[in-house]
Amino acid sequence: MPDHATVSDKTPAAVSATAPNKTDGARWGLLLLPAAAVLALVFILPMLGIIDLSLRPSAGKAQVGPGHTLQHYIAFLADPFYRKVLINSFWLGLIVTLLTLAIGYPTAYFMARTRSRFGSVLNFLVFAPLLVSILIRNLGWFPLLGREGFINDVLLSLGIIQQPLAMSNNFTGVVIGMVHALLPYMILTLAGVIRSIPPELEEASINLGAGAVETFFRVVLPLSRPGLVAGGLLVFTMALGAFTTPVIMGGNRVLVMPTYIAQQMRTLLNYPVGSAAAVILFVCTVALTILSLRVGERGERRS
Repeated sequence: MPDHATVSDKTPAAVSATAPNKTDGARWGLLLLPAAAVLALVFILPMLGIIDLSLRPSAGKAQVGPGHTLQHYIAFLADPFYRKVLINSFWLGLIVTLLTLAIGYPTAYFMARTRSRFGSVLNFLVFAPLLVSILIRNLGWFPLLGREGFINDVLLSLGIIQQPLAMSNNFTGVVIGMVHALLPYMILTLAGVIRSIPPELEEASINLGAGAVETFFRVVLPLSRPGLVAGGLLVFTMALGAFTTPVIMGGNRVLVMPTYIAQQMRTLLNYPVGSAAAVILFVCTVALTILSLRVGERGERRS
């Protein structure tokens, strides 16, 4: 009997200790209020304002008419020129994402697995470009990529090419500048995920007879899928919204959605049309992000 009484006396205390505390939940909710207020102030409210402005009719430069209309959306989606601008933006984002992935994955894997004393130096070299202004980084490419730049001089002197390559003030220059700007984000994201994969799994795969290539594709790559999805989405969305690099490296000759929106807003002062283009870009980006996350979740479930 004493034993049973002791057990029954301890049971309510144990249950109350493990039960969720509503007071703690309310406290955490109060702590999140400032962040939610800032998010609403700097993102949600301005976005609602842009949506409302995109539905207003244009009434000349810097003028907005009364009422609401869908004419800007219809005109944008119906015009092949504007659709091409949108497609070029996504094409740029896709190319930059694939290139940063191809360059960044081997680097991230080496950073995650190396035990060399130079590993910290490599980490700094990857992180260092983020400490320099994007404007300075873009301008630094022109002595290298220009028609009389270092790369063309080397290729011409070696006889590899007969005429200088056009690598700046065009789409190629924008891609190079974007890859250089966004590569650290891909590497750092992948390196963090690869570090979480136990090296013993690779050793076990090799001990069971799998080669290095098979181990990579059947062990490392599937387990690093969250990093691939996260890094890819980060680079892709940043490439879609980039403005400085397309303007500088493209020489105002590469028209993508951010530069088109800037032209409408700053040059033509056509605020409703520019707002409609911004909303279309935002909706497409969100839709592709949700689709990518769904595909990543299905891949994880199958694996």
